[in-house]
Amino acid sequence: MKEKSFLLFSAVLIVVLSIVWMIPIYALLTTSLKTQEEVALQKYLTLPQRLQFSNFARAFQALKIGLRNSFIITLTATFIAVFVGSLAGYSLTSFNFRFATLLFFLIVVVTFLPYHIVLIPITHILKSLALLNTYAGLILIYTILSAPMATLITGTFFMKIPPELEEAAMLDGCKPFLFYLRILLPVSLPGLVSATILVFIQIYNEFLLGIALTRGPEVKPVMPFLAELKGTQIAQWHIQMAGALITSIIPVAVFIFLGKYFISGLMAGYGKG
Repeated sequence: MKEKSFLLFSAVLIVVLSIVWMIPIYALLTTSLKTQEEVALQKYLTLPQRLQFSNFARAFQALKIGLRNSFIITLTATFIAVFVGSLAGYSLTSFNFRFATLLFFLIVVVTFLPYHIVLIPITHILKSLALLNTYAGLILIYTILSAPMATLITGTFFMKIPPELEEAAMLDGCKPFLFYLRILLPVSLPGLVSATILVFIQIYNEFLLGIALTRGPEVKPVMPFLAELKGTQIAQWHIQMAGALITSIIPVAVFIFLGKYFISGLMAGYGKG
């Protein structure tokens, strides 16, 4: 009886929460298809009188440079951050050296620090290296700031790998880096995919550094472009909502194609022991 009541309560709670979570997405979709006059009425939950697909064409024209820049910056920084982070995770979890636990704890702390507190030092560093407003500068900073997250996720996954696997490889003469490259990475593919997805989404959605470290549209990521779509004289919410849907296609596609590995990676990371 108690179990049935719990299941009923859970089902009702899930339905209510699903409705609450879907309301902003519904408002986003309907607003993106309205005219300027309909948006001015501020009735965001009403259906559009005539579907305005031209809003998406206008939004894409304004966002295409930013999408190109984000594609270049996010892919490169994600690849380097996951590679460096997984190497660090392997070193911290496999080699029993002094301060390894302390270092891992500091990485956990750094992972959750907000970017605001390092904005001024980052700006000075990039200026001294002549990397302000360049792809290289943004890739460097995003790699540095995202590598701790990749280290935390992959390191947690590597802890679940049986040590006998590495011991057997060492007995066969396999060096640590070759073990990492040829055995550990293929075995840990779900964990690497989980780290890749989270790092990719974090970099792609980042706004503050994208607007603070760039001048002009040449290398600016897409999120600052999206913020500018609202307009200065008249609030063009319909164009901005269309732009928000366009920019969300890439992270949603990443989850659709890699979601299976993401879930299995998280389950494997916390389920074995």
